[in-house]
Amino acid sequence: VATANLTGEQLRVLMCLLSREADGTIGMWQREIAEMLGIKEPNVSRSIKALMKAEILSEKVTAGHQDIPIFKLNPAFEKQA
Repeated sequence: VATANLTGEQLRVLMCLLSREADGTIGMWQREIAEMLGIKEPNVSRSIKALMKAEILSEKVTAGHQDIPIFKLNPAFEKQA
């Protein structure tokens, strides 16, 4: 994370996602993140894209409960965390 040059907002989104992490998997709506952090949904979307570009997260498409987007932590990041 230290070498990813993330903004404060991107780090806040990451911490929010990590609060829901279970076995390297996170299921959460962007709207929910925006409400929890008091930021706009487009900012959440940009932050998630930055986290994916930094290879901290990868998105996994799911047809699970209410089609909640599922994010997976990069195993290398997970070991360091």
